[in-house]
Amino acid sequence: MLVANFIEEGKLGGPQVRITEVAGLLGNQIETIVIMPVANSAPFRHRCDSNNVAYKTLSISRITREWRVALRYVLFFCPEILNLAVVFRKGNFDLIHVSGGSWQFKGVIAGKLAGKKVLWHLNDTSAPKFIRTIFCALHGLADGFIFASERSRTYYGPLISADKPEFVVPAPVNTANFGPDRIYPGDEELLDKWAGKFIIGTVANINPIKGLEGLIRTAKLLKGTIDNAHFVVVGPVYKNQRNYYNSLLRLCTQLGVDNVEFVGGRSDVRPLLKRFDAYVCSSRAESSPIAVWEAMAMAKAVVSTDVGDVALYVRNGHNGFIVAVEDSEKLAERLAELHSSDETRRE
Repeated sequence: MLVANFIEEGKLGGPQVRITEVAGLLGNQIETIVIMPVANSAPFRHRCDSNNVAYKTLSISRITREWRVALRYVLFFCPEILNLAVVFRKGNFDLIHVSGGSWQFKGVIAGKLAGKKVLWHLNDTSAPKFIRTIFCALHGLADGFIFASERSRTYYGPLISADKPEFVVPAPVNTANFGPDRIYPGDEELLDKWAGKFIIGTVANINPIKGLEGLIRTAKLLKGTIDNAHFVVVGPVYKNQRNYYNSLLRLCTQLGVDNVEFVGGRSDVRPLLKRFDAYVCSSRAESSPIAVWEAMAMAKAVVSTDVGDVALYVRNGHNGFIVAVEDSEKLAERLAELHSSDETRRE
């Protein structure tokens, strides 16, 4: 069986990690060719190479607030769909797996123009009204749906009128590659700098949906409570999020917070993840956050906002804590609780 896994976003994130991990593990059972944009996809391509996953890059525009890119998206919408349909048809694919969420219209339309079966993967729990409207008009083209979480199915279920196969498949973590007892080389200089500090970390691409303002406010609240608390954000700053990143730095200055460190993206987060004393997810919205699952695979106590299906796997008070979205005070309270008790963190 030959599958084209298509995604319009080239930046490496949860969906891209899932694509490469699953395709790599399928091996000879099901052959996957990942089709991705040229733009911003270098780390994604590197990850495909590392997992021996074949890929093809195309000139594909994405929906964005950057006016030049948005204009290109509108102008080249139809030509890109037609080109993609030709690629699907010539590739003799048995199935088109459209990843990345409800705004991934091009892959669905092109798949049907090519006469292929299409599986639409929905991995979010909110979308702008115009995206939902277009999704409602086009969802009937799909032959089935994968939801990354029960919350995604609850969100999109009322919008789907057609009787099509539905599956809930959480974002996967290969636990053979994550474990608290293994040694992960890398970032030794940074790790040495953190000696004696209580590291509270998160892994996230820098964008507003990750609620990093709340993380900074949490750091402010803990400043007088935990003297050695040090917050670490692991994730790249892309060009279209530079203004947001600068606003976070200004907020740190305004609040007098000097214990929040942005260390940039990593091709391998495990050396830093292993060093974290606690993992925090401050997101405003998620579906199945793979970064949280990776932290759990590394046996980290998790404090997370109540997003996506996190509360199904992080049982409050058992293997972590769940707090309301944007509740910085409760985040601080739970992190202080973990700091005060080594035994609680170990449990």
